[in-house]
Amino acid sequence: MTQEARYSRMVPELRKANLVEATLVCLKRHGFQGASIRKISAEAGVSVGLISHHYSGKDELVAEAYMAVTGRVMGLIREAMAQAAPNARERLSAFFRASFCAELLDPQLLDAWLAFWGAVKTAEAINQVHDHSYGEYRNELGRLLAELAAEEGWQAFNADLAAISLSALLDGLWLESGLNPGTFTPEQGVQICEAWVDGLQAGGRRRFTLTEGC
Repeated sequence: MTQEARYSRMVPELRKANLVEATLVCLKRHGFQGASIRKISAEAGVSVGLISHHYSGKDELVAEAYMAVTGRVMGLIREAMAQAAPNARERLSAFFRASFCAELLDPQLLDAWLAFWGAVKTAEAINQVHDHSYGEYRNELGRLLAELAAEEGWQAFNADLAAISLSALLDGLWLESGLNPGTFTPEQGVQICEAWVDGLQAGGRRRFTLTEGC
């Protein structure tokens, strides 16, 4: 039986998972511009026509791959938080540790992320996934920060604004670690994020307090 015949007998979810994995390989190897449908089909061992049966084009396929990767990331983070003590500070710490785990610091994953980011402004389908995934990520941080504010008794704390700040710190550290792993260790990355929250608890929360006119 040929590879394509075996593929055609897969359930739809497995077919798409196979194509997503092939797409990620091609994005890592060729970047967004170089990852053509023809190359993806060759990597998956199927015909171009079979891919067209499932997706309208490369943008939609790359968008699904982006969604799959962000789903894995959020799954790892939520699993880590679920195993932490039931208070906001400990769940934030678990969030940080998961963000700097070996799987998320995989250099090949960075290549895929750079390809996704590079395509955000050129493909609407990918831009929509980006907005959704980053919204989900910031909402998770915002929820944790709002819970921390409630536990600490902070008044008029703007958790959404604080989440933007913290997510920017995490993104910057993750990107720097991927580009130059020798800059700091994963443990130091976690330490930097913990220091940000320590500063928030020590009085930095005032910078995220709602004032009149805001």
